[in-house]
Amino acid sequence: FSLYVHPLLNLLNDSAEISADMYADDLSIIIKGQSREEAIPKANLVLRQLHEWSIQNDLLVNPLKCEAAWFTMSTHTEDDRDPDDKHKLIYNGHVIPVSTMGSTHLPKLLGIPLDPRLSFNTAANAQSAATSTRIAQLKCVAHKSAGPRPHDMRTFVIGYGSSKLLYGSELTWALSDDSAKNVLMRTQASLARIVSGVPSTTDPESALLEANMMPLHIIALRARFALFERVRACCKDWYHRPPPEPPPRKGFRISPISRRDLYSLVDSLMMENGINQHSTREVRFFHTSIPPWSVHLASNVTFGLEVFYDRSLTDDKAITQAKQSASMAALQVHAYRRWVVSTDGGVSHPQSAGVALLFQSFANLSTIDRVSINCGCVPCSYRTEASAVLLALDKLVLPRIKEKDKTLLIVTDSQSLLAALNKGPLSQTDYTEDQIWTRLIKLTLNGWSIHLQFCYSHCGVEMNELADKYATKCMETGQYTESDVKPLWHTDLETLLVRRLKEQWKESLRTDTHRYSLCGDRSADLSGTDLITGNLLTRSELVHLARARCGESEFFGRLFWSVRDCLPTCRLCNRTPEQSAALLRDTQLSEDNTNSQTSSLQQSRTVPGVPVNRREEPCPYCDKVYRGFSNLKLHCKQHHSDQPAPTAQLKCDFCDEVYDNRRSAAQHRMRCALNPSGLHSRNSGPRRRSHLPTHQPSTTLTQHGPMETLHHILYECPEARSFLDELHILQDIQAEKYSMWQFLHSKKLLTLLQRLFGLVIEKDGYTRR
Repeated sequence: FSLYVHPLLNLLNDSAEISADMYADDLSIIIKGQSREEAIPKANLVLRQLHEWSIQNDLLVNPLKCEAAWFTMSTHTEDDRDPDDKHKLIYNGHVIPVSTMGSTHLPKLLGIPLDPRLSFNTAANAQSAATSTRIAQLKCVAHKSAGPRPHDMRTFVIGYGSSKLLYGSELTWALSDDSAKNVLMRTQASLARIVSGVPSTTDPESALLEANMMPLHIIALRARFALFERVRACCKDWYHRPPPEPPPRKGFRISPISRRDLYSLVDSLMMENGINQHSTREVRFFHTSIPPWSVHLASNVTFGLEVFYDRSLTDDKAITQAKQSASMAALQVHAYRRWVVSTDGGVSHPQSAGVALLFQSFANLSTIDRVSINCGCVPCSYRTEASAVLLALDKLVLPRIKEKDKTLLIVTDSQSLLAALNKGPLSQTDYTEDQIWTRLIKLTLNGWSIHLQFCYSHCGVEMNELADKYATKCMETGQYTESDVKPLWHTDLETLLVRRLKEQWKESLRTDTHRYSLCGDRSADLSGTDLITGNLLTRSELVHLARARCGESEFFGRLFWSVRDCLPTCRLCNRTPEQSAALLRDTQLSEDNTNSQTSSLQQSRTVPGVPVNRREEPCPYCDKVYRGFSNLKLHCKQHHSDQPAPTAQLKCDFCDEVYDNRRSAAQHRMRCALNPSGLHSRNSGPRRRSHLPTHQPSTTLTQHGPMETLHHILYECPEARSFLDELHILQDIQAEKYSMWQFLHSKKLLTLLQRLFGLVIEKDGYTRR
């Protein structure tokens, strides 16, 4: 299709004032003019050319899907108004609506609404609203007892939820107001809460750390930086000749692409590494030098990706020996090959190296030749390994292409590199990997048989250890056989930018949250295993651990006491009378509403039934009394069908105000000024309270002692000390049997909460007290 419509783009781009581009079947045309009177006739002429071309080539353009927008540099212009409809945009007899300043309908380009004000607030709000539907679906998947593990849930949330929210973020983030950005950030925090199962009262920063997800502004800046790097690689004309800036006075719009501001930010972050916008980059867009008809011998290149060993081993020494035996067994299969090359890459900031060693044979590891290259100051381990393999093929193998014995074994400890190369010669998207396959295809066309084998590092494989020592020596001395320095890889630049932004974000984290006092700025472990025993944890146990770390558990702390209208003081060392009354009321409700005919297992799982807190409704036509208005209506419908239905209006029991339904009356009754047991101190529900434990609403209750937090229980509470000593928690941490971080991700924490508050977390996910 692209080849078919390419003549149309050539036709439309003939004029200097007109530019056209296509993505799939979406055609966008930009027409410049000094005024609307000048631009509309030009646009109609272009539309006539488009109509004639479509008729000649048997293609149809749907005029009902055509949209247009009028952009001006000034925010005050008469071109936004056309009351007499003098300037109409017409295609094949159909009038195309033109959106101007203040229009309610905004055209879309690839799904992003275009605002003539050059603001993307509408697009940001639309993306947030579209993500809300997916959030509801993800909440159904992330059940707290039957949902997937956090790592799998995080992958699903990022792929299904965040991808929708971040669509077009490289444009919308830079030109959106703070209000729209806050909407996006709140939505991102909601997605993060789904991963770990923490409630909505958890502060956004703790939710992001528990989900091991990045803040939205870092993701958006990374996408925007990648956009400008692609533009730089394309070498567009406007990059060399930036669009003119408007005069610096009020009433003019901002520049649509703040490239200069972003590069100044990136330069300030990367200047310490000697990198700026003028540093040499690796080729981003390229035409592969591998013709499809030359890959018929690509099967002569084989890969050894998997090396299996006994995963049940726990001792470090036994694991190392098992890795060595498995690696040597995998290499022994290819011992017959004449040429053996070992590659390795090393990174030690700010030095890096990619090295390759050529040996005489598998049995005789005498070095024939060695090469090394400086990979720059910010490469990742993957990039140094790829550079080492490419260097080995260029300097060690290709000079011997005419040798009689044409069997080659390449040994590397980078499994990810072999996985990328295993996709095939025609599926590579990065320049270095494409160049590696170019060399491999050239060798196969000359009759070579090549095998690339993975082996575990630092386990005693001699050829890999020799390459590792040579890479370390090169980085220490700074001496390489190659004088050139590898160009910067775009992924390494994005990684460096993200790392610097995350460091700044972690420095700005609030230090008075529950999670920060326990875990600091460290992201949670998403392996789903007990870090002390190594056993797998259930979804329910993982959710309870995450909620306990964030201080938002429904069984203790601020959230527990909020729904009971009590200050969250520690009940172990300074229980208030209000807390005692609330706990006694909970116990009585649980005992009174348990059906004696149910089994003991059902008793432990049954939550206090529906009749609790329901109003007693007497029947106006007989002496029966029912709990709940719905039960009364059902009774009247069945037994008093000849009488009028009971009215839904209800008067307050303490004042004369009448409400249309029971729910409104109940909400008023809880806060009625004449109700002696009403809620007079709570201004809002716990969902809308501040996330900070120090920001509590004003109350008439007297505060006694410290708050009921996990940090207080572990380090300060004298009443909890006996339970900690009984479980040997602090003693084991001091003896370095395990760390506090491991304890916070283990069943020992759940055992402590069980002893303190009487919680029992069963295997099927239910919790009882």
